[in-house]
Amino acid sequence: MKADHMVTLKTQDWLATDETMQASLEKWQRVVDLITRLLGASAGYVLEYHEKHGFRTALTSQNPENEHREISTKPQPNDRNVYCRRVVQNKAPFYEPDATNKPEWADNPDLIERGYVSYYGVPLLWPNGVVFGVLCAFDRKPTEYGKDMLELLECFRDLIEADLKLYEQYQIMRTLSMTDPLTGLNNRHGFEMLAEQKIRIAKRYKHNIGIIFMDLDKMKHWNDDYGHAAGDAALRAVGNAIKDSIREVDICGRFGGDEFAVLGYVRNRGDLTTIVARVRNALTHVKLSVPQSKSPIRETPEISSGVSVFFEPISQSLDDMMAVADLEMYRDKKRRRR
Repeated sequence: MKADHMVTLKTQDWLATDETMQASLEKWQRVVDLITRLLGASAGYVLEYHEKHGFRTALTSQNPENEHREISTKPQPNDRNVYCRRVVQNKAPFYEPDATNKPEWADNPDLIERGYVSYYGVPLLWPNGVVFGVLCAFDRKPTEYGKDMLELLECFRDLIEADLKLYEQYQIMRTLSMTDPLTGLNNRHGFEMLAEQKIRIAKRYKHNIGIIFMDLDKMKHWNDDYGHAAGDAALRAVGNAIKDSIREVDICGRFGGDEFAVLGYVRNRGDLTTIVARVRNALTHVKLSVPQSKSPIRETPEISSGVSVFFEPISQSLDDMMAVADLEMYRDKKRRRR
């Protein structure tokens, strides 16, 4: 997986809410508190940046002079004329020693609402150069930071960016360990881990859980009559049809061999049968072109399926749920063979 896809590995819009980042956030908190003390600043921040949502505080200094030590979950829009926007736009450090009476900052909420007349910020970048956020210090009085102090902030920036690189590497390895290389879906381990999370949330918020089990019909026929490359192509076609047919809140995976599963929150059985119908319709439009095929392929992949709904309060384990859906699939397969 290339590094320029790093930002897609984030499981949430804001990294500070990712449980895997908690140890790093504790370290960053010490960094921000130390910077604030060394600069004698009113407040220090690590702000996350999101190209759609704007800026959001990941953490802030806990010094008594900081009147905004609580973390707000509400982001500042990108179009607000804040100091940090200059840092993100240029991907470069920015120092404003005194914004008092400067027309360019007349509508700056940092100045108007919080009284921050001095600002120094450095960009925090992912390894691929995409902006993660800003490390910055604010002061309510004009400042004259020397070169050494400005370089100090950049050194702390390097520490935070090292953590971002470790996070990237962890997520890449985690994704590879959870991904089926043939179809790009979750493998069994990945599916079960995500499914357990979904079930915990369903129990907490009283959702119904729906499970679909599917497999490629006549897998032996595809391998024997057309060759294993054609069998792999048919499996990829089923995987793509599933990805294109499920909802954003659903998870899917390949269990090895010819079996696939989908799990999600549902209202009733109809939500699941709709997904199955979409998968089957998508497969009717598949045209497989396999140069290594033993003979021309004049058929499209077909599936058998089993669906089951587990209404709240949910008491079954994931294994029990999967067993029920698996049994339904084999009943469907028998009906289709008649």
